Amino acid sequence: MALKPIVAHNVQLFVLVKGKLVAGNLVSCRDPEDACRTAEHKVQSGRAIGAAAFTRTIVDPEYDDGSEPTTLATFGRLPPGLADNLPF
Repeated sequence: MALKPIVAHNVQLFVLVKGKLVAGNLVSCRDPEDACRTAEHKVQSGRAIGAAAFTRTIVDPEYDDGSEPTTLATFGRLPPGLADNLPF
């Protein structure tokens, strides 16, 4: 039986830990617009130093098998080199 692909919309938050910018929580969102709004809000409200909204098609969630993420928008500060590698 073939698995039905799932389109996931997420926001990767970035926070400061001991002065170093690192990946924080991953937030699931309803749609691309919600992901962009959430990313922007988290940075503007000070809950994250940076955020990247992205979408990805997942074929098998159990094995995290799917397409490469497509970056929708970024806000605030991102780790060095990450912006050069978007989509991540």
